[in-house]
Amino acid sequence: MKVCTLVVVFAIVGIIEVTGHGMLLNPVNRGSRWRYDHTAIADYNDNGNFCGGFYVQHSVNGGKCGLCGDDYRAPTPREHEDGGKYGQGVVVANYQRGATIPVSVLITANHLGYFYFNLCNLDTNNGRESDACFAQYSLKTSSGTPQYYLNSAAVGYYNFTVTLPANVACKRCVLQWTYHVGNNWGYCDDGTGKLGCGPQENFRTCSDISIS
Repeated sequence: MKVCTLVVVFAIVGIIEVTGHGMLLNPVNRGSRWRYDHTAIADYNDNGNFCGGFYVQHSVNGGKCGLCGDDYRAPTPREHEDGGKYGQGVVVANYQRGATIPVSVLITANHLGYFYFNLCNLDTNNGRESDACFAQYSLKTSSGTPQYYLNSAAVGYYNFTVTLPANVACKRCVLQWTYHVGNNWGYCDDGTGKLGCGPQENFRTCSDISIS
């Protein structure tokens, strides 16, 4: 009986610990730049910017996440933020204002949910990233909405487009990608219980770009 109990406990723990993983590779995020630029500091866990993990984000930090996927409790600038270990201010791509641009996300462990993108113009925000700055611009994806849903459990590259604001030009903007997974059961806004409702794990990265 004791053996069976232990097996069940370990099985449950295993289920809880299974998480999605992914990162934005086009335009390449700060933590993944080393994959294309040998001068960049290597982040060998660049597919794991998950806000400190589900428990830390929701039970310790009250749902808060670092601007670029780090544990919210970390001292600022956090490792993946501007001025942090990986935030060296290197612009990886230039785009035209109002352009519809290709993006590529690599998902190495898929747990459904959706992606969404925000943009912060550092030129008009005193060179500083902030939640308020990112909240100014929510970008529409090729799905026609700000959310790009994963309609299958496939791993690999997800290639689609997002549209930049027509009224933003910057020497340095920060493109923030967030993956809000949908594999946890919780209560929806209408009070019903459903997979994908309630608190979920989140992944987040930041890419430095310019818009002319």
